[in-house]
Amino acid sequence: MLGGSWRAPCRQAEASRCCRALCRAELGHHAARSLPHPLTSCSRPAHGEPSPRLVGSSLTRPLRGSIQTHTTKNSSGTSAAYVQELLKDDSVPIERAPTRLTTTGRVIAIGDLHGDWRKTVDSFRTAGVINVTEDSEIVWTGGDAIVVQLGDVMDRGDHEIAIVKFLRDLDDQARQHGGAVYMLNGNHESLNICGDFRYVTPGAFVESALYAGLSEQDLRDWDLLARVRYAVYRPGGPMAVELSKNPTVLIINDTVFAHGGLLPVHVNYGVEKLNAEVSAWMRADQTADGGKALPPFLAMGDSSSVMWNRTQSKEKFPSQHERYHACGALRQALEMVGSKRLVVGHTPQIGGANCECEGLVWRLDVGMSYGVLNRPVQVLEISRDGNEDILTVLSDAPVSSDSEDNGIVGI
Repeated sequence: MLGGSWRAPCRQAEASRCCRALCRAELGHHAARSLPHPLTSCSRPAHGEPSPRLVGSSLTRPLRGSIQTHTTKNSSGTSAAYVQELLKDDSVPIERAPTRLTTTGRVIAIGDLHGDWRKTVDSFRTAGVINVTEDSEIVWTGGDAIVVQLGDVMDRGDHEIAIVKFLRDLDDQARQHGGAVYMLNGNHESLNICGDFRYVTPGAFVESALYAGLSEQDLRDWDLLARVRYAVYRPGGPMAVELSKNPTVLIINDTVFAHGGLLPVHVNYGVEKLNAEVSAWMRADQTADGGKALPPFLAMGDSSSVMWNRTQSKEKFPSQHERYHACGALRQALEMVGSKRLVVGHTPQIGGANCECEGLVWRLDVGMSYGVLNRPVQVLEISRDGNEDILTVLSDAPVSSDSEDNGIVGI
């Protein structure tokens, strides 16, 4: 059993100053809980609502480009080496994350989802890009629209892999109509790949175990669940490889999308280079000196990195001096990449979706997940009227009376 905490094997991470600080899975508060019925947390969304499903889709079908689902017999006492071998697959093709795209269709931005299946479906429904049929099948209706999910699908909720698969399968549908669905990598994706499972729910441990093919009788062995999760998410593991297909920074037309923020130092380093290096680390690519690729510090290393930055997400700056410098740095970064605005998640906005710096940054983490604030869904729509961009916040609930103070444009 998991005796208060569990540390992921950090052999690869020891060489990285980024992961050395992150690679500590303190699970005491989870281990103290009794595990619910093995399928309770992963077989239905919160509040017991029926679970919509994609047309022709099943969670038992492997993620695109990932390994086939394995079935195991009784594996009590299974070693870490065994579960890593169970999930080993050398045949996965490399899929490069995009950095720049152009489109004439709508662009939709969706904030942090944190394992909340119901809010995920509601977000796409609010954006007007899916239809849920009477048979609970999900059908893409967004035409050539592009959806960008801003990262942090992982942690705080039970349906992480289900949501990633939902995004991939919906992307397949969208591309048949000229659209697409992209997911960015956020700080909680990087935490899991580093082996830091502090924010993982019991249901998400069960979900990753079921994904790996463990039997129901194994689902009460917390030590085994933690080791299996590490094997699934470690660099080179199947979920890490799947997440390596996500960009860290994505530019569509003249809008930049990133999880936390964008600074001139990031642009000087190169956003394409950041994307490539994050993906190489997640895939555990071999370097010229025979080692493994390390995560770029500017992407995820500290509070000024792309994934962790909060300087552009403060609802109320402590002073006009700080606001001046934050907005000035953002303006400079946007000019360097030839864009008009930045759209971010990462920092929950108590007043709802809003913009700052005269529209240079839009903040879309509204804390909608039941594991965060359980707030109403809000998404950002960017459409074009001739040469002018029209930005609208779409909501599944009435906008609060103080929305004007927060820069919300209601519908």
